[in-house]
Formats: sequence, C-alpha cells, structure tokens
Amino acid sequence: MVEKLTFRKLYLYELAEAGIAVPVLLMSGDRQTEFKAKLDTGASGCIFARIYGEDLGLDIEKGTPQRVGTVTGSFLTYGHRVTLSVLGIAFDATVYFAKDAGFTRSVLGRQSCLDRLRIGLIDYEAKLYLSDYNDPIEELSR
Repeated sequence: MVEKLTFRKLYLYELAEAGIAVPVLLMSGDRQTEFKAKLDTGASGCIFARIYGEDLGLDIEKGTPQRVGTVTGSFLTYGHRVTLSVLGIAFDATVYFAKDAGFTRSVLGRQSCLDRLRIGLIDYEAKLYLSDYNDPIEELSR
C-alpha cells in the first residue's frame, strides 16, 4: 500500500546552523514567550532554558522535579503544564525547565511534542514539513 502524507506547514530552516531549530511559542495563563528550540529525536521530553519558564511567571522549583541524563552527566529540571505551539500547531504539554540558569539549550523531544506531530524532513533542501498527528492521512489507490 502506498500512502500520501499531507502537511499543514512547510518550514525552511537554516542548513548552516547545527541542528534543526524551529520557532516555539509557550503560553501559560495570559503570558507567553517565543524562542527557537531544536528538534531532538534522542531527547525523551521537551527541555527549555529556565528563562522561558520565568517569562511565563512560573515558579520553576514548584514544578515536578526530573533529573535528565546525558552522555556527559545529568542535570535537574522541573516539569510544568503549558500550551506549546510549534509553527502554529498548538497543544497542551508537560515541559521541563532547567534548574540552572546557565543552561541555555532548548529542545523539543519525543514526549509531549514529537509524539503529537507528523514530521516530514528533506534535509538536503532544508525543508521541514509539520502537521498535527491527528490530521487525516490520504490513502492512494493501489
């Protein structure tokens, strides 16, 4: 069976940058913050720099503590429920903010983000296609 995937968004990213960085909007209550985060299929969850949680007025340490392990060590994060929007595709998600203010990376991981999206990638052309996971898929006749 052949399937045709359809996508809501086409995003042209910068090939010169390390990784694929996309615009993100976080919302909590009446506050919001915008920044870029990198797609990271190796990350289990969404981890953001502490400053973005503070921009939302969150008391970072009142979130659910979660230690994150990497090949170089581990660090502490705190989980909070927010609305996460990637290229205009929005959903409620639990995301994690780093305890350390010196942590400046922000990544979109598998749980609470990549598992909610349909993603197409043509890296040679720096094209990222995105849709909500629940958008319909068209089947081609055989």
